[in-house]
Amino acid sequence: MSHAELSALLDFGNPEDYDTLDLPLPRREGRMLAVDAEALGELCRHAFSKIAYLYPLGHLEKLADILLDPGATDNEKFVARTLLENAAVAAEGILPMCQDTGTALAYGWKGEGIAGAHDLGRILDEGIAGAYAQRRLRASQLGPLTVLEEKNTRDNLPSHIDIRSCPGDAFRFLFAAKGGGSTSRTSLSLESPAILNEDALSRVLAGRVDALGASGCPPYTISVALGGSTPSQALYVMELAAFGIFDRLPGESDGSGKALRSREWEERLAKMAMAAGPGAQWGGRHLALETRFIRLPRHAATLPLAMGVSCSAHRKARAYVDETGWYMEKLEDNPRRFLNSPLELSSGTVEIDLSQAKESWLAALRALPSGTRVSLSGKVCLARDAAHARLAAMLSQGKELPSYVKDHPIFYAGPTDPPPGYASGSFGPTTSSRMDSFLETFMEQGASLATIGKGGRSAKAKEAIKRHGGVYLAAIGGAAALAGKENVLDSVLVDFPDLGMEALRLTTLDRLPAIVVIDAKGEDFYS
Repeated sequence: MSHAELSALLDFGNPEDYDTLDLPLPRREGRMLAVDAEALGELCRHAFSKIAYLYPLGHLEKLADILLDPGATDNEKFVARTLLENAAVAAEGILPMCQDTGTALAYGWKGEGIAGAHDLGRILDEGIAGAYAQRRLRASQLGPLTVLEEKNTRDNLPSHIDIRSCPGDAFRFLFAAKGGGSTSRTSLSLESPAILNEDALSRVLAGRVDALGASGCPPYTISVALGGSTPSQALYVMELAAFGIFDRLPGESDGSGKALRSREWEERLAKMAMAAGPGAQWGGRHLALETRFIRLPRHAATLPLAMGVSCSAHRKARAYVDETGWYMEKLEDNPRRFLNSPLELSSGTVEIDLSQAKESWLAALRALPSGTRVSLSGKVCLARDAAHARLAAMLSQGKELPSYVKDHPIFYAGPTDPPPGYASGSFGPTTSSRMDSFLETFMEQGASLATIGKGGRSAKAKEAIKRHGGVYLAAIGGAAALAGKENVLDSVLVDFPDLGMEALRLTTLDRLPAIVVIDAKGEDFYS
């Protein structure tokens, strides 16, 4: 299926879904429509300034539905309620909804009747960089120095920009920001056509859904593309389908090479997600808020299968410009209206005072079985990928680990910069499994005996935790605005300032919710 045919099927909704933007009107130059280049950059800046703080309405409505589901567990109702509270805090426009403000994605479809708009990559990048700088969004992109060395680019560039031509005289866009946790849930394989029967395809898909886990901050939108002229086309369609861009595809096709959207297989995906176990992060049935399944044409000898997710920080907005003006999709600016009813939960949250001596708080954590909800107060040491690599290098050189790495729990996190008057920016966990290779070495040195992050851990990490009497806890991923405002009292940079958002920090928490995932006996809540 050609790109032009796909472009003709994009779903950009209805005019009432959009707000009008005050930007210079395009002008006619003969049969062509000329679009102001600076206005394109401003559209991009405006979009990325909005999607970091405001969610699509439909996403919030589905989160609210979890609170009304009699089959939902207490834990996932608590997580859903927390995510809605986070949306309300983020909508204030001060703290972004997630600390990982993501890789900036700009997909565009330029009508053949649009004139000018040259050097689009530079124009859109300037708009993106402007939004990230002005709104203190986190710079997460690393640029290579050599094959093995890299450093933070400091402006969150490069972005991912994909502009394609299509019929018509409108310029349409999808702007999205995708964090590393959800991007890492992407899989692509070239399957045998022999799986094209119900049982075999169901087994393959169920295995993929089970492997998603909680590291990408569910509840997810799970998206699948089966087929494709090339593997890259399957990935392209899967990514866009997660953001609803192919919702208009018909449910049937005629064999001539047109794509289709299968509601039947979306329902099957949803049932697989219910049975998977992680639920909305802390166990249950709501691993998925929505599912998408797109079937594409293919070469007779190949069968690409792409699966991916959009996480609970579902950041996206459509936009377009035509002869009548500039328009951007409406986002929900009053999430607090979903919080009218109180949430009743069974008791059982344990208060953990991390300001006590290490022997005391560690003993309190070691006494808790997996699945116990806790509330954390006191100092933690923030350290993630690059900091762990630096600390491991110190050990390999015969040096001692700093005392603060041993004295406090390690929280795998890299917050955004704090706004004026705030102790921290948006604050939330990163994927813990990326630190698994360091765990045994650090535990031998008396560090990382208590770790906090999100998602599951490898078998090797579980063995190390059991052997050393460690404890692993998961905080709620995707609730970073709320945590930055309500649960962080102080945050001080103590080492590796050149690492930017990955620098070592000592951070004082106040009643941050978490759950014991792997207890001191090695019992794994996610198992």
